[in-house]
Amino acid sequence: MRRGGTVGLAAAAAMGCGSPAFACAVCFGDPESPLTKGALMGVYVLVGVVGFVLAGIAATGVFWIQRSRRLARFGDLETTDPR
Repeated sequence: MRRGGTVGLAAAAAMGCGSPAFACAVCFGDPESPLTKGALMGVYVLVGVVGFVLAGIAATGVFWIQRSRRLARFGDLETTDPR
């Protein structure tokens, strides 16, 4: 058997030998566990951080669009020669 096949067979065997007795409260599914509640709050915090970053990116895009329109409308007035 090739080396890759041996490694794949060993990995499959190791995954198949898992026992639910070794699972933590989050993996096992106890919704009232403090560990589960903490993990859920961590997910909420990360979603909030991602949302904040995406809102900042969107605000930057809106600012650039408004600025380009303003420069297209009034940009010629600033570059005219006052002679």
